[in-house]
Amino acid sequence: MAVDRVAAPWGERTALGQEAVWPVRVDLQLEEGLGEGDVDRWIQSACVLCSHGCGLDIAVKDDRIVGVRGRAQDRVNRGRLGPKGLFGWQANNAADRLVQPLIRRDGELVETDWDTALGTVVERSRQLLAEQGPLAMAFYTTGQLFLEEYYTLGVIGMAGIGTPHGRQHPAVHGHRRPGPEGELRQRRRPRLLRRHQRLRHPVPGRP
Repeated sequence: MAVDRVAAPWGERTALGQEAVWPVRVDLQLEEGLGEGDVDRWIQSACVLCSHGCGLDIAVKDDRIVGVRGRAQDRVNRGRLGPKGLFGWQANNAADRLVQPLIRRDGELVETDWDTALGTVVERSRQLLAEQGPLAMAFYTTGQLFLEEYYTLGVIGMAGIGTPHGRQHPAVHGHRRPGPEGELRQRRRPRLLRRHQRLRHPVPGRP
């Protein structure tokens, strides 16, 4: 169904009883003028623009991303996509998208290669550690890594650099992928304390 996702960012709401099964609603967004039949292939993936990780398929035509659709069989979003998941792919085809790293020289950002860019990060980090110590460093982690990767980040930050300043994304606290709406309503002991689960995970929070 055609829904104005500017006027209604989350799409049409679905009335849902306490014990009811969350119904499927497949959200779809394609480049203007294209239909599902015009897509060369669909690639199974997941949205990484918030910690929920909604299942989606990426539409490809002529080796370009031309849209997305929610995965109806996904246990988390059952086909629904939030505004970022539905429209975020458009940035991949933006004419002004960065394709090389930038470094500031004499007050201006100029293109450079990855070795130079990463070398500058290392040099500046060493300078901060030498001048101000480990408390000058901090980590803010995403909600889309695996547990082993969070462990590695912790080792680098606390055991390696020696900083206690590390902020994990809310989804990391339970070390699991967030569950569907039914699980959120039935969970007696929420894992995310002092955080509004439905605001943090907008898709299941707005059925």
